[in-house]
Amino acid sequence: MPFDNLTLDPNGPKDGPSFVYDDVYRTYKDDQNPEALFGKALRYLSSLRVNHTSEQREIIRAEIMESLFHTIYGSNRIEQAGLGWDATRYLCCKTLHEPDSILEVNEDDSDFDGKVQDLYAADPTLRGKSRSHVVRGRREVIQHVKAFQHMLDRFCVHKEDLTEDLIKKTHEILCKGVSIIDPGAEYPDVPYEKYAGQYRDVPVGAGNTMFVMPQYVPAKMAEMCANLKKDINGKEILDPFSLAAKYSLRFVEIHPFQDGNGRMCRIILNAILFRHVGILISIGETQDEINEYINIKRRASRDMEGHGEYATFVLKKSVRSIQKLKQKVNGKKAA
Repeated sequence: MPFDNLTLDPNGPKDGPSFVYDDVYRTYKDDQNPEALFGKALRYLSSLRVNHTSEQREIIRAEIMESLFHTIYGSNRIEQAGLGWDATRYLCCKTLHEPDSILEVNEDDSDFDGKVQDLYAADPTLRGKSRSHVVRGRREVIQHVKAFQHMLDRFCVHKEDLTEDLIKKTHEILCKGVSIIDPGAEYPDVPYEKYAGQYRDVPVGAGNTMFVMPQYVPAKMAEMCANLKKDINGKEILDPFSLAAKYSLRFVEIHPFQDGNGRMCRIILNAILFRHVGILISIGETQDEINEYINIKRRASRDMEGHGEYATFVLKKSVRSIQKLKQKVNGKKAA
């Protein structure tokens, strides 16, 4: 996919809606002021949307690429998937810039060490890990990059609707080659061919929360996609941060797939943000942030009070991302 196209349009979204604050935001910490944060986001975006030099456009492209790497690393980390930061960044770069150099690697390869020597060089700690850990983590990173590529290309570059087919295809790419491993289950492994890109046919839950029963998943997903299309198409005003939070949360509440729902919900979150704002946000790079994120999601499911707290969380992360991009473009060191 031509990632050079994935840069913030200097003139803003063409024929796009104006951004207006949604009063759905709810605070979950004493020092939060969502309306002030929203105003700050608009000011930063306004200062970015000027004519850029070729050097500044390259800075934007490079910063978005780096944001993507962090986004994939954090999202995998939440799910205890993928590899460490150094290995993740290395694999992201190789997958995007040298896709033909990405070899298929399996545990029983006679030339295993030769195939992964560059990965070991990027992260020497992997030499002490099992082959199965390296192979699975490597595959989870590579497929995550490819899934993000596909979603951003179709939804953001080509401006396609977020359809069930697009979601299923993105999930199929994300999970290709990665079986579900559940040591506590009667049948521990579910091969990827049995679940990737396919709505689940088994009930799933998390803690005390049971997600939508499998027989209702297709109807709920069709409804979600139709509602998002209605909320985007032809709108003169919208709040992109609230919108992204709303639909990524709705997706994870449906939990349409047997595995990979968390990573998919954050791909959807970032796709909506990127289409309307031109940024990506990373969630999950620290344990404190993982705890904050999971607690917000739990409260949303438990209390049935909507996506207000999550919207505030997304807005806060988005402001930081926009500010960092602005500082890089203006030649200032990001905080």
